[in-house]
Amino acid sequence: MAHALRYLILALCCCGVLLVAEPAPAGSQAVRFTVFSPRAVNGLTFTPRSGQAPKHLVLYPTARSPRYDYLGSMPLRITDAQNNTVVAEATVPREITSALLLLVPLEPAPAAGLRYQTYVLDDTAARQTAGTLAIINFSGLELAGTLDGKPLLLTAGLNAATPLGRSTALTLRTTVKNRPHQAYAGNVELGKNERALLLLLPPFYRGSLEVQSRLLIDAPGGVRGAGGRP
Repeated sequence: MAHALRYLILALCCCGVLLVAEPAPAGSQAVRFTVFSPRAVNGLTFTPRSGQAPKHLVLYPTARSPRYDYLGSMPLRITDAQNNTVVAEATVPREITSALLLLVPLEPAPAAGLRYQTYVLDDTAARQTAGTLAIINFSGLELAGTLDGKPLLLTAGLNAATPLGRSTALTLRTTVKNRPHQAYAGNVELGKNERALLLLLPPFYRGSLEVQSRLLIDAPGGVRGAGGRP
């Protein structure tokens, strides 16, 4: 499974002192990004800008990380805080100013080198507005079902965002030997200004047809939703 889902010059006045940041190096790119991994991850860092100290990334198990700012050349490299080795790389297209980086652990885990397959998702409000659900099918299964009672057919990778009500039922099935099997069932509940991203992953147990899932809910553009989610 490999589907490629496809930046600050500041003037600060403090205590009467004007501080002007150095110009960005030629070829630099500015991007604001969040990170998510379906597995528990700790001890990752990135360097926000050349010459600055590495900054720790805080990842959450059921939500996007806080937003981070990067200014530099591509790829954006994520490193292990203990030994400073690069464990993930992301090349963000220039047209994307706000990105979600999905870190999917490589299996089997390599003894050295990159540890994650990184997918870059355009996370701007222009791509996915509030009141919608986008689904990423990384399950390896052909899935179809109903969303709010209406037929839904998923393709592998990122599927187009679909408008939702405040609470919407989603059921997905896969067919094996001409027999349908339920692979996912759940409700998606959105507050005001919120949107949802559902990540579907391969079944946890070998031979199972029940996909793993992670539901990420946020408010695009940094607007706070009904539940206070930025």
